[in-house]
Order: sequence, then C-alpha cells, then structure tokens
Amino acid sequence: MAEQVTPEEVHVWFKEHFRERPDIGEWKATLDLILDPRNPFEPEQRRLPTRGFLIGAAVILVAVGWFVYFNLFH
Repeated sequence: MAEQVTPEEVHVWFKEHFRERPDIGEWKATLDLILDPRNPFEPEQRRLPTRGFLIGAAVILVAVGWFVYFNLFH
C-alpha cells in the first residue's frame, strides 16, 4: 500500500524543487517580459527594459496625464 503524504510535506517538496530551479517562477517570467533577455555569458550585467514595455508605459502615463488634466484642471 502506498504511503500517505501530508499537504505540508508536499508543500516542502515543491519549495525545495523550485529552489533548485531558479530559472522558473512567476517573478522570473514577469522580469523576462519587461526586461531584455539575459546574456548567458554575462549574467551579472544589468538588464534594460524592452522597447515595447517602455512604449506601453509611456502611453499609459500620457493617458493618465490627460485624464487628470481634463478632469481636475480644465
């Protein structure tokens, strides 16, 4: 008969598994979406934001600026 495992043990197993794999995770996926790809030969090099993220952030910032201007000051 198979041994029963508690949810706490499974949680510990998952945490250990994900600590062994630093290349996966929600935070890493978000950073990879926002920042340029990491250079495998220079992993400590600073990663700059992607052009698409900067354009999207600028569009959102302009839209918020227009909203504030026309609703509060005009």
